Amino acid sequence: MASYREVSKGKYKLTVELGYVGKKRKKKNRTVSAKNKTEAKKKLALFEAEVLSKQLTDATKLSFEHFYEEWLNKFAKDHYGIRMLNETKRIFEKRLLPEFGPMKIKDVKKIHIVNYFDELKQPGKRLDGKEGYLSSSSIKNIYKALNALFKVAEEWELIDRNPCENVKIPKVTHKKSEVYSLEESRVLFNKLENEETIWQLIVQTAAVLGAREGEIAALEGKHLDFDNNAILVEQALVVAIGEGLQLKSTKTGRTRKVSVPEDLMKALKKLRALKYEQKIETHNLWKWPNNLFLFSDEYGQPLRPDSISQRWIRFLNKKQNSELKRIRFHDLRHTSATLLINQGVHAKIIQERLGHSKISTTMDTYGHVLQEAEQSSAKHFNDLFKKA
Repeated sequence: MASYREVSKGKYKLTVELGYVGKKRKKKNRTVSAKNKTEAKKKLALFEAEVLSKQLTDATKLSFEHFYEEWLNKFAKDHYGIRMLNETKRIFEKRLLPEFGPMKIKDVKKIHIVNYFDELKQPGKRLDGKEGYLSSSSIKNIYKALNALFKVAEEWELIDRNPCENVKIPKVTHKKSEVYSLEESRVLFNKLENEETIWQLIVQTAAVLGAREGEIAALEGKHLDFDNNAILVEQALVVAIGEGLQLKSTKTGRTRKVSVPEDLMKALKKLRALKYEQKIETHNLWKWPNNLFLFSDEYGQPLRPDSISQRWIRFLNKKQNSELKRIRFHDLRHTSATLLINQGVHAKIIQERLGHSKISTTMDTYGHVLQEAEQSSAKHFNDLFKKA
């Protein structure tokens, strides 16, 4: 990161940030003469190039921690979405910097990587305080973050070879999710009749769309296609650290239009009309002037995705809902897919409804359900062979 400021007439102070060494901020300064801001910007660009060239070519002194700051500012922030960037920063800060931070980037060898991931397979490596082992998906995410950093270091010719290359990590296994059966889903919908309309529609929409919390929170009036009884899922709300709620594309970057029951569309149409009325009444007090979120307060402020999960827990904790099986709100997405599979809907259609970028993701996630459905389908031939 580079900046400049005018310190006196025709004099500008140039500053190039170099990240942190421990908790101490490191930077380079230079005062130059310039006729105007345009010339000062040009001199700043040359100064930054000079400083970074010296920093990045001196790989014998470049630490893992220092290179992480360079990688974060010059690569990750431009290539990662908000959600991925936040998660990647958390992995580095909680996992990788404590392990590799002081080491010189060129001194990290494959054996260090192998030993580190071997340790992660041992019990006691969870950060949530729970007993047991770190999940294979968590280990894979740590590997992906570390590999991405070293891949850039190799591309920038700071190291001869990426030490993460060809390192074997545990294969990700998809646990069988807790879901509601068709009968349990009916009970859920009956229980929702005692709740306020907004909450009813949030849960019903989640169960039908198979959408993620952030995608549901980001639904707007413009996404409702009443002619075709369909909802367009094209964006998600995420909480950016230090910046609050932000709109972004869906997790996979895919836009999808999902068919829904007519009764649900009618209820959402009434909700959209209410939101229009609220926007007109509040006028300048409307929090998001360019958006009409369906699941918002009376001033247009949308729900945070995490608040949806929190309310789901409170909903299940109600005494009158004690017969409902305790599953995560996200498991309504899995419930939606499972019910469709059991009704014989093709995996490709389910892939499109859920927004998976690849059919293999759908098959890996719901392979056990598909297998059970396939085995059940063989029973349809029983009568044929009995008659024969």
